Amino acid sequence: MKRKIMSTFRFPKVSIPIMFLYLIINSLFIVKYTSRIGLNPYFILFTYVSLLVFVYISFFFIKERMTIRFFKYVFWIVSTITCFVIIYILITLDPYKLRIDRWSAIHNFIQNLFEGKYPYAAKTHCGGYGSPFPIWHIFHIPFYLMGNVGLGMLFSIIISPYILYKYFKSYLNIFAFMLLLLLSPGFWYEVAVRSDMIYNFIICMLLIVTIFKKKYSIQSYPAAIAIICGLILSTRFSIIIPLSVFLLPDFFSSSLKQKFIFAITALSVFIATFLPFALWDFNTLFFFKHNPFILQTSQGSFLEVIIISIFGIYLSTQWKKNLVLCTAFISISLFSLVFITFTHAILNGVYKINLIESAYDITYFNMSLPFIIFTISGSLVSNAHNTSNFK
Repeated sequence: MKRKIMSTFRFPKVSIPIMFLYLIINSLFIVKYTSRIGLNPYFILFTYVSLLVFVYISFFFIKERMTIRFFKYVFWIVSTITCFVIIYILITLDPYKLRIDRWSAIHNFIQNLFEGKYPYAAKTHCGGYGSPFPIWHIFHIPFYLMGNVGLGMLFSIIISPYILYKYFKSYLNIFAFMLLLLLSPGFWYEVAVRSDMIYNFIICMLLIVTIFKKKYSIQSYPAAIAIICGLILSTRFSIIIPLSVFLLPDFFSSSLKQKFIFAITALSVFIATFLPFALWDFNTLFFFKHNPFILQTSQGSFLEVIIISIFGIYLSTQWKKNLVLCTAFISISLFSLVFITFTHAILNGVYKINLIESAYDITYFNMSLPFIIFTISGSLVSNAHNTSNFK
């Protein structure tokens, strides 16, 4: 006899603003890029919102009438098709015709490294310089050797279901996660231009989920957690936001010795990832006007960092061992960082109020998208495993 999905609908208040953020981010991509190709952005946006409403209603209608096996099969079919679509896009689109150079920042860095040239002096195909930190480049070496650094996106999509299933123990939840990802224009934009932004934060999210699921903590494994933090922080500075919201409650409740071990180890690991490049060419790494530290901090100001830091510290004290609530607060923090940065730039006259301008790199909003999607997919269904974690 086929087993029905024993779950109850749960719609926590935090899901409402998070769903709104999902809609805002994807609407930005629709309005900006449909306008550039001559389509009516408002008609496309209306169609998109109608599709989301239809899918949302259909999901709950089908959920109460279908078996676990149904969602298992549908999930694997959809995931397989998605992987083939990603591969097709990576093969057919000529990356050198794109004006987005995040992929070539990584590709040319690794190319320089293998040719014995200083990697951080590598220019992108658009004439810019790469900003990712060392570990993110090292992560892409296998994909570079396979001929396409964009395969990092495919890798993150392949490992996500495995790790998320370990946490949710439900194909319904991971099907919802994959469905929301596929319905995101922001995600498909990243695939098309071979941007590494979104899957950098997908991997960060998966690490947070794993640490939470395994019940690892600074109190029990201060050095191990610190090593993980030091390594993942050596991808992008902004990774510190999700790590802080997630780990600060544990850090505050740790002993002075555990705090010291964690802080010193994390900082040492982070610095160690730069050491080979500092020994290679100290001046270029630290004093070149396009070095990765300058490039990664050029979008914000000290005031914005202070505001987000205070906001993030407050939110970190509010999630109370509820991972879905934690990822909701991470989503809000990351979205707020980009929103405040753009608003400040507009008020200072740096940007005009014109979304379709290239100055507005709205892909920064995609930093929050993996956490938004995890929050929504984790809020849609309540089962025994989920509620056991929310104490």
